[in-house]
Amino acid sequence: GSEVERILTMVEGVLLLVDASEGPLPQTRFVLKKSIEGNKRPIVL
Repeated sequence: GSEVERILTMVEGVLLLVDASEGPLPQTRFVLKKSIEGNKRPIVL
């Protein structure tokens, strides 16, 4: 958790890649939630 939050303070945006066969995993949802909370605009592929 803290590693994701630390990295998000260093970036300007977020590119979130979701595997079509597996779908979003719990970690994917966590990173998406933290990026939105950090006022980052994620681009989801």
